[in-house]
Amino acid sequence: MNVALAALAAVLAAGPPGSIDALAGALSGGVAAARPAAPVAVAVSSPAPAVADAVAGVLAARLTASGFPSFVLPAGDDTSARARAQGAETLVTVEVRLDAELWANGQLRSLWRNFWAGRAEIRSPPATALAASVQADDGARRLWLSSRAEPILVLDREPLARFPDRTAAITTGDLDGDGRTELVVLVGGEVQVLDEGGRLLARRSLRDLPAAPQPAREPFGTLCVRERRIDVAWAGAAAGISLRLERGALLPVGDASARPPEPTLGCGPDALRARLLPGVARLQIPSTAGVTQVWGGEMRGTMLLLLPDGTARAGPLGETRLADVGAGAALSERAGLSGGWTVAASTAEANPAEDRLRTWTGREWTQGVAVPGRILQVAETVLEGKPVLLLGVWTRPWGSELRVVRRAW
Repeated sequence: MNVALAALAAVLAAGPPGSIDALAGALSGGVAAARPAAPVAVAVSSPAPAVADAVAGVLAARLTASGFPSFVLPAGDDTSARARAQGAETLVTVEVRLDAELWANGQLRSLWRNFWAGRAEIRSPPATALAASVQADDGARRLWLSSRAEPILVLDREPLARFPDRTAAITTGDLDGDGRTELVVLVGGEVQVLDEGGRLLARRSLRDLPAAPQPAREPFGTLCVRERRIDVAWAGAAAGISLRLERGALLPVGDASARPPEPTLGCGPDALRARLLPGVARLQIPSTAGVTQVWGGEMRGTMLLLLPDGTARAGPLGETRLADVGAGAALSERAGLSGGWTVAASTAEANPAEDRLRTWTGREWTQGVAVPGRILQVAETVLEGKPVLLLGVWTRPWGSELRVVRRAW
């Protein structure tokens, strides 16, 4: 017995999860209202086969109990022909997906054919649209996960913070030792520190630093939290600065003789040193897997290098090549399902009205979650005790937001 069938058998033995039963009930009401000719063939598709099987079984049972004898037809090609071959008079096709809610879209179509028409084309009755959604419960999520390798990512409805300028870098860390996460944002030529709810705690302008001879045209830089210290490298300044949060203020660390911090990929002991390239939003790094210029990346036991051509290199030696990767990408321990590292990334589209945050399964990108605007930064962190992905998103016509993406379970 395969995983999907085993999961379905376990679910049906205990009765379907409440949200699957509710979704099937809503769909059966829409089908019954159309007064379909019986028998009715029910074909349900889903990225999670076990969920599709459960919804199809409950929907067919409900329709039969309502006086419309029905049977389940495996989803796939030529559903109309296969339904007719099994004697169906009506075909119901539905696609089921899960994010914050369990939802379904589909249609009901008559399979009636006029015998006297011969080969003449006869216009079929119009299809009836079907749609329903219910709040997903834990049972539906577990069933989804039992046959689906793709994590369910959900975007918080409201931004955590909004800025009139565009973000150049984001990071997080416990800056004051209270056990809570602070958010650090490089935006509009200054460093801002926010609490977990997005409220401003402190800010410091960087415009009093010596200007870079050739500043980048786009907002760009790096941030790193080390031992409650923020190391800042900004493309608008000739040198970096280290800051510490003290009593609601960001104060410089060290004296004039101290060596200013340099950009790095990652913040741990294996961080890869880099330098800002003059005039462009790029970092130069030591030659790694044939790569010398990057948008950014990370080193956390493994490597992620974001390349200017919309691709990336990942893995301990950068051996895995990923296509369609934007500047907003990060390594993640928590966004995948199989354990170990995965990559959470935006698309490589230049200026989308709506971007997508996706995760790499090891073979392909997941569908992910839609995010209004363009994702330029991604950081994995913990907010209020829950793991999340923090996004720096550029919005139109100018400005940016901090958005939070969570796993839906």
